[in-house]
Amino acid sequence: MNYIFDDQKKTVVPTTIVTNEETLKSLTHPLRARILTELVHESMYPLQLSRKIGIHEQNIYYHIRALERAGLIKKDKTEAKAGTIAQYYTATKTAYSFIPNFVKSTSTDIKFQEYQQVPEILKSFIKDGNINCKIIVGAPYPHGELNRVEKCGHLAGDIAATLGKYGSTLEKLTYLDTEIDDLRTNLIIVSGLYVNTAQKTVNENLPIRFNESGTKILSDFSKEEYSEPEIGFIVRVKNPIDKRFNIIVLAGIEMQGTMAAVYAFTRYFSRIESGNMFDKSAVAKVIQAIENKGQVVDVRFLE
Repeated sequence: MNYIFDDQKKTVVPTTIVTNEETLKSLTHPLRARILTELVHESMYPLQLSRKIGIHEQNIYYHIRALERAGLIKKDKTEAKAGTIAQYYTATKTAYSFIPNFVKSTSTDIKFQEYQQVPEILKSFIKDGNINCKIIVGAPYPHGELNRVEKCGHLAGDIAATLGKYGSTLEKLTYLDTEIDDLRTNLIIVSGLYVNTAQKTVNENLPIRFNESGTKILSDFSKEEYSEPEIGFIVRVKNPIDKRFNIIVLAGIEMQGTMAAVYAFTRYFSRIESGNMFDKSAVAKVIQAIENKGQVVDVRFLE
């Protein structure tokens, strides 16, 4: 995929490089350009286009075939219309750029993340193309009040990869809970109550949280208590240690629940940002893993 970068507006548009004459002719042909514009807005069949544009249907067919050969439109659905099958077409919905052979490309150091729109949930965690937070996972050896061992530390890699779509950093990003004492920054805290001591520090300040023993998830929104091992939660709130910062908690009672929370976080930003079903202003979700042979393959949003 190629891209057009606007360095002033910090925007990026995907584009297809035009290399053949037929595509270029189709883009500059007035009637084909009109057909292409109509198909950008909705898929249509030739007779429908003929009526809308006011051109004979056979003429429309001729130009549709040319647009299809040029790769500017493609076949979409089919429907039964008046005893026949109508073939719908849709535009490929991309920008097109023509670069003559005599123009040579030059190498430049482009920080692609600066052009990516940062999801609302990650704002403050990503700033000016830089990752501005710390990921905290439990230590993989006995520690904490109950000498628990973390088994989900590898999930930090999935979180880091997701953050890397929108920013970068030269600083250390992932920490064990035994490595960090100062929590006064933006934090992404992963795992359960007694395997991540940072989670235990902030737990009472969360609208969805663990009970004191860490065996149930309690929701202030639904007043429900969840104890199934495949259930986890996602919460984004102000950092209770220092309100200038924010925290995201991805946690579950057991490993499956934590995996479900991380799975949802790395795939469903818009669903998470839509808020809790009982309070749309709260970025707080209860998640249930859908598993296949021990692997999380999708999730259900319970609230």
